[in-house]
Amino acid sequence: DTFFVQTTQELEKTRFNSIIPLELWDLPGNEDVLDEDLQRYLQLVHAVVFVIDINDHWFNPIAQFSDMLAAATEAKALHLVFHIFVHKMETLANENKNAKFNDIQRRINDEIDEQNLQSSPLVRSIAFHATSIYDHSIYEAFSSVVTRLIPQETLGQYENLLNSVHLSCGSKYAFLFDLKACLRLSANQETHEMPTFSLSVEYLKLLTSMSGAIGTGLREGTTDDAYSCQLVLSETIVAFWQINKELCLIMGLSSANWRAQRATIEYNVLMYRETLLRVLDVIEKHRKSNAAAIKGPTTARPVS
Repeated sequence: DTFFVQTTQELEKTRFNSIIPLELWDLPGNEDVLDEDLQRYLQLVHAVVFVIDINDHWFNPIAQFSDMLAAATEAKALHLVFHIFVHKMETLANENKNAKFNDIQRRINDEIDEQNLQSSPLVRSIAFHATSIYDHSIYEAFSSVVTRLIPQETLGQYENLLNSVHLSCGSKYAFLFDLKACLRLSANQETHEMPTFSLSVEYLKLLTSMSGAIGTGLREGTTDDAYSCQLVLSETIVAFWQINKELCLIMGLSSANWRAQRATIEYNVLMYRETLLRVLDVIEKHRKSNAAAIKGPTTARPVS
């Protein structure tokens, strides 16, 4: 589908509702932005995703990023976090990927030193991601962008709840996903392996694409009633539970555990769902209360 996406010509804004409300600002990468406009943008947004094409000459993008970092530092936009996507990694041979990725990181760090920006507090916020649209690295990278926008205390609540249901069900891994975007919003503490994440993303994409045909609860405009289904593999069950219209839980369980403890697992997930929905309701009320307390026009919400 990306072959038919037009090149960005001007600032484009897109709203996206997930576990937190987002507004995405897409800026063209081939044009310079006026310094005063750039500083104003950086003060309003909460995160920057800077994309470097692995096949392009790196000098100009690296210089652009350094200028952006300097502008953010000058504007005292110290709330910002930077994510650098080293993109189109699929075009490289496997033995060259790590070397190229590490080379870009080294060159950016050298540029930061040359511009005397190493003392900027924003340097510590920079995260590098090797990405491609042909595997699940792009989902993992954007998942990191979104989770870093969630307050740490709130994120800790999500993770504690997920760890609890993971342990009580005896699952191999557990993820809380955004349904539409396939973004990982939380994972149990032991789950950081790409294969389990990739399998979960593929299963979620399959369910979403077939929602109209098989009549699942994933269709637009449905109620928040929980929907569940399972993917049966040789020794593993990949189980899906819908939490509400935006969120779902995916867990990997052994087939033996699923057969012996299914009723207990379903009950534990029900308790998890009800607790998570209460937590989300409290957070949403708190967010609306804070927004109502702000007088005058509101500024942009978290942006990537």
